[in-house]
Amino acid sequence: MAHTPHKSLFLILILMTAVPLLSLNMFLASLGVMAHEFGIGYDTLAMALSGYLIFTAFIQIIIGPIADRFGRRPVLLISLTLFSIASCGAALAESFVTFLIFRVFQGAIATGSTLSRAIVSDIIPPTQAASILGYLAMAMSLAPIIGPTIGGALAEIAGWRTNFWLYSTFGVGLWTLVWAYLPETGAKTGWTPRAFLSSYLELISRSDFWAYTLIMSLGIGAFFTFVTGVPLIAAKQFGMTQAQIGICVGTITCGFLVGSFLSGRYAAKFSIDTMILSGRFVACFGLLACIFAFLLGFASPITFLGGTICVGVGNGLTSPSASLAIMSVRKDLSATASGLSGAVIVVVGAVMTGLTGIILNLYPTAFTLVFIMLILNLAGSLIAVWQSFHKYLITC
Repeated sequence: MAHTPHKSLFLILILMTAVPLLSLNMFLASLGVMAHEFGIGYDTLAMALSGYLIFTAFIQIIIGPIADRFGRRPVLLISLTLFSIASCGAALAESFVTFLIFRVFQGAIATGSTLSRAIVSDIIPPTQAASILGYLAMAMSLAPIIGPTIGGALAEIAGWRTNFWLYSTFGVGLWTLVWAYLPETGAKTGWTPRAFLSSYLELISRSDFWAYTLIMSLGIGAFFTFVTGVPLIAAKQFGMTQAQIGICVGTITCGFLVGSFLSGRYAAKFSIDTMILSGRFVACFGLLACIFAFLLGFASPITFLGGTICVGVGNGLTSPSASLAIMSVRKDLSATASGLSGAVIVVVGAVMTGLTGIILNLYPTAFTLVFIMLILNLAGSLIAVWQSFHKYLITC
């Protein structure tokens, strides 16, 4: 049984993991209403999503070294303050430009997910940390399931701005919890631009950092591929209603929930590489089975979702252990590693979102979508096998 942090600290870590995802998706049901109110097109409003993602990638790159130098607490408190103020500004915005500016700065909340992983690495022994990260991933997986539902209901009752007032409330509440209950877990050393640069040069030069980062990025890239393509495929090929499509989108997240639970249960008993390889095997097996079913003429929603849900399970098995491996490359640079890998994952996700749209516009079939996901997971599996074999050779 993995050592569990004190309940108040565990609650803070859960919220630090979940609130960034709620900030990403809770207001999505209101995009059409918001576009009408601001008098802009839906494509223009999408800038608020892409700008937010770009800023989260940027913030994760710079926040890691700063947190490694000055500690976790001050960085979190400043970030939560910025998030709370930006949320209020977005709620009060009367023009799209004003809303866009505040929405982008809401991306400061990405610090929460980056540093929650670093804090676990700081205080939990390596043999147990992956298990705790697995349980945190369970909480993270619930946010995209319940967030849009809650956000849509709030918007229906009191308008879309209510979501952003709720974001601000989350920010203030989490700021209070961090101030009152979160101890400083990181070492504090002096910070200089040269030290900032050397931190990244040290990580960038490490093949093990890139191996585990790419394994995570490719797995999560397959998730982005799925959520981008499934609305089109489900409607065009399977004739599903909007309600049914919504259920389809949530299936891969439910798979992630299951995989994260299994990580929490078993990661302390097995090695990091064993958990990573098992996750990649589950994902590839499900997608290959789906491909074969399609080739045999069994193209149905059940075979399609049965294969893709394995990607969610596989990611849930892989991600906690891969995150721990990334932060263990250099323990004194754990936040830097967490932030840099998080930024890479966001960029890969954004690239796969765009590529998926282009490819499915030409070949809008479930087979195409599953094939893209399979290529990504096979690549991640090959890297995982190579890294495991490389470590074996070093130990011998």
